[in-house]
Amino acid sequence: MAIMEERRKKILEEVLKKGTVTVHDLSQKFNVSYETIRKDLNYLSEKDQLVKSHGGAISNQNSIENPFTLKREENIERKQSIAKKALSLIPNGASVILGTGSTVYELAKLLVLRNNLKIITDLIPAVSYLQSSNNEVYFLGGKLRPKSSSVYGSWTEEALDQINVDISFIGSDGFHGFLGPTTPSYSDSAIERKMIFHSEKSYILADSTKFERKSLYEITDWKNVTGVITNNDLKERFIKRLSKHTKVILDNFKDE
Repeated sequence: MAIMEERRKKILEEVLKKGTVTVHDLSQKFNVSYETIRKDLNYLSEKDQLVKSHGGAISNQNSIENPFTLKREENIERKQSIAKKALSLIPNGASVILGTGSTVYELAKLLVLRNNLKIITDLIPAVSYLQSSNNEVYFLGGKLRPKSSSVYGSWTEEALDQINVDISFIGSDGFHGFLGPTTPSYSDSAIERKMIFHSEKSYILADSTKFERKSLYEITDWKNVTGVITNNDLKERFIKRLSKHTKVILDNFKDE
């Protein structure tokens, strides 16, 4: 019994860390049969600790907000691929807003390679990378929110009300059941809504697993964003559904 409980605990840790897992990979990792792993996933699903998917499971993001340090390790290759696609959309000399989110963080790391951009952000880890770049970098002040490694509040909102930029990039915890991108934080949703409002173009960065997840607060309606940048293995039904409301831009991700 103790061995089974420990294995299920470690399976949940894998799901939280990677965002998505397969029965095959878990069977190899824990050296047990496919049937045993399926029983484990059924048990964790019944406890509402994960969501079963075809051939595996995905993280349950409905109400649990993982800290930024954990989120940035989830589906890292997918996020890096999306960030490369987003980078290609930024014109030379543009003014850019970077919102919160681990995929946005991957984009910030790539922006070190660019020059002469004006970059505004509330994401603390992004500033750590960008301080060594040849860009003008502005950090939005406000009250610290450790969960998302960002800031919020009236200071942040007032600063955003004074600017208008060419392009913004915002993260999202999921879309399922909503008419737009979502976040687990009410305070983050208010800031990101303003970021979109003060941008000529705005893009949501989200890997394909986010289309089967949902969070608590809707940031804005799809009609208010220019497009969504996601992985090229996104199911066709999601592409058709979302394309009715905004542009869907697929990356060049290769699942190895």
